[in-house]
Amino acid sequence: MSSAKKKHVLIIPDGAADLLRIDKRSPIALAQTPYSDFLAREGVSGLMQTLYEDLPKESIVAQLGMLGWSPHVFYPAGRASCELLALDDIHLDEGDLAFRANLALMEGRVLVSYNADYISSDEARPLIEKLRRHLSAEFPDFELYHNAEFRNTLVVREANAAPESLHCPEPHESHGCEFDIGQLITATNEEGEALARRLNRFLLRAKEVLTGERSNVLFPWSASRPLRLTPFRENTGFAGRVAVVGCMDFLHGIAKAGGMDFFKIGNGRPDTDYEAKGAKVVALLEEGYEFVVCHVNATDEASHMGDLELKIDCMEAIDNFAVRPVVEYFSRRPEELGGVMIVPDHLTNVAARWRGNRRIETHSAHPVPFALWNGRDRDAVTAYGEDDARSGMYGSTPVAPLNLLDLLGVRRGRAARQLVASI
Repeated sequence: MSSAKKKHVLIIPDGAADLLRIDKRSPIALAQTPYSDFLAREGVSGLMQTLYEDLPKESIVAQLGMLGWSPHVFYPAGRASCELLALDDIHLDEGDLAFRANLALMEGRVLVSYNADYISSDEARPLIEKLRRHLSAEFPDFELYHNAEFRNTLVVREANAAPESLHCPEPHESHGCEFDIGQLITATNEEGEALARRLNRFLLRAKEVLTGERSNVLFPWSASRPLRLTPFRENTGFAGRVAVVGCMDFLHGIAKAGGMDFFKIGNGRPDTDYEAKGAKVVALLEEGYEFVVCHVNATDEASHMGDLELKIDCMEAIDNFAVRPVVEYFSRRPEELGGVMIVPDHLTNVAARWRGNRRIETHSAHPVPFALWNGRDRDAVTAYGEDDARSGMYGSTPVAPLNLLDLLGVRRGRAARQLVASI
């Protein structure tokens, strides 16, 4: 018997699954993905229920569960505190709140771009510094930090309110909507009223400071308390070296809080460096890492742009530059194959429904397709996709996200066929 350590790879094409069908084929099925199809053909397929009916339909909820942390226990009520962890030497105390703060663009009262027309970090960073210079003395308990591109974090020290006491519209779901920036944040109970008023005064002043700039408003959302995670090793019992290859700050924060190594490669857009991501995964396997997560946000962003062809292109790039080198690695070293899984974290629907002038169900809670190649298990599925996965070994009843690591072989314990969703 070989003494080689088994290695495992999880590839997450963010938001790749979709309700859209063109000639009965989803964007994943329309894409040319021979290596993802290889995983399905040589392994097993099924559906996974990554989101929950009683929690927000967002990536942090899905990926916490997929990596073994129950969102019902660990979700900090938003993603901002996760993203803050990606920055060095900035800590949240228990009474503090963090908000994702988009640099956005409005025309009059209408939100026309949730990302200020994809403002770059080089353009965004000076605007955040400008806001700091003008507003720090007036709002000493508010701290503003730049993350990447349009993404920033607003910290409110000693907020004296729970995240759930505030309602903050999500900018990426609010294109074309009218807003009064002076009343953008509303309280859901008495506890949040004073903080909502302070936040709205801050946003009005920020709008004044940003007059005439590439971004003319700050749009805070996703209020969250500090993220506290049980270390990955302790939570799963997995003693091997673990790494995450990605770009998104929320995933960097999860990795940091959970004691996983993080390697920031590429960006969060469809023009990310797919090849560098795949090369890094293989390099980490060669270095002895036994579990590597590769996250690619491009498919999600293409979906939010409503661009079907771009989403297909992104999926093909993920297949060629991320899945292919992993398949080739284990084809050369079959004795190391513990498991390779490809699974989106959620559906992001290119053709989301509309309610008035508002996109809804951009993210939806339908189960996502997965394919798992471990060199042992095999079913009759021959292609990767939402509809093909339904006829796989795990296609009749969706698997729960907290059982992903069991299926992949990272965490051993319960019989995999019994690991069904309970949401």
